[in-house]
Amino acid sequence: MNLRYVIGTVGIIFLLIVLSGPALSAMGGPSEDGMSPRTEGGWSASEMMMQGSEMRQGAGMQGMGFMHSGAVMYGQYITFEVDNETGAITSYGIDGDAIFDSIEVDGFDFDATQVIGAVTHVMDVDGTTTIQVHDNPSAVITIRSVDDYIVNFDLAEGVTMSEDGNVVVIKTTDIEMHIVCSAGTCDVTEAGEVVSIDASGNSAVVVRAIPVNMQFSGEMHRAFTREIARNRTGAEVCLGMGGSISVVDYSQRMQVQTQSMTEERIQLRVNSTDPEGKMMYFNLDNTSLMLQDRDMLRIYYDGEPMQCVDDPDKVFNATQAQCYISQESRERAQIMMYIPEFSEHTIDIVVESEDAGDGIEDGVGDGEEAASTPSTGIPGFGAVMGIFAVMLSWIKYQRGRQ
Repeated sequence: MNLRYVIGTVGIIFLLIVLSGPALSAMGGPSEDGMSPRTEGGWSASEMMMQGSEMRQGAGMQGMGFMHSGAVMYGQYITFEVDNETGAITSYGIDGDAIFDSIEVDGFDFDATQVIGAVTHVMDVDGTTTIQVHDNPSAVITIRSVDDYIVNFDLAEGVTMSEDGNVVVIKTTDIEMHIVCSAGTCDVTEAGEVVSIDASGNSAVVVRAIPVNMQFSGEMHRAFTREIARNRTGAEVCLGMGGSISVVDYSQRMQVQTQSMTEERIQLRVNSTDPEGKMMYFNLDNTSLMLQDRDMLRIYYDGEPMQCVDDPDKVFNATQAQCYISQESRERAQIMMYIPEFSEHTIDIVVESEDAGDGIEDGVGDGEEAASTPSTGIPGFGAVMGIFAVMLSWIKYQRGRQ
């Protein structure tokens, strides 16, 4: 074996390790040093968002989903850190705006953090209390416990708090968030910059923003949040760049599966073990749907056109299947719908010409395997396998020369 062969092989292996580093950092496992750049440098929310964007771009990561460095989570919309001793969420920011200095559950016995796509799970030792942080335009946080519990929200500088009925309103200059309890009402106290929510067992505290990518329907989203407190919401589905998807199950009984995604149709299967009717919300941003001139979105419910109305209040008061579409541009749309009963239904979001007839083509999506979330793979994995292939080919070539 000659010296050039050894040097070349070692060089390629080294290059492989360097390129695979960003990919592995996005998998949710802890980094070796366990330290975060934010802790060392005292970064602001805008600096964390900038750093996260650079890291994600370097790893080839597009759309919703978290990658991390140490204990800092970098999403497309959300950045925050998890305290490795207490499990508290710290330095929570949305789109570069600081919202909460910390979110902490009294008596939380931290066990582990798990990152799965667009959701970070913070779990306690016995599994009785969980915190879920979603990287989506609505910046949803859900906190659940089987026992009575208190959640403390320490507001960042310049953030204000007010109450609107059973909704706690959190505001910055550009962002409005709402906090509600799935039990309908809960005790709210304010001490300085800390807002404390005293919630009953077997209930959820839900934090949700007016979507930062489509803020022009504020009143509709305030009403949607009130429906969460009434337990009338089933799920929120966000579809974004690169085929990324975020699904929030507000009822804990609903499952949303993607059947197919093409340039002209997104097909979803929705089922629930709760037979009662539920509200659903969809956020379509930079999806694979392509709208041309004289194209429109149409919704199909179990293969039949769903009645869409021009007023979202009609959907909130509906007793039969009904939808409302708010379209900002050819790339962005919001869809809210009411599904009157369950167990399972198929929802199709279709691009059609304005003069298209009723009905949808048979066979679209047939035979395709359903998945709770489409696999986005490991960022950089394709590049890693490419380097492996090059390395093996080069070794074979060198051996042939000997």
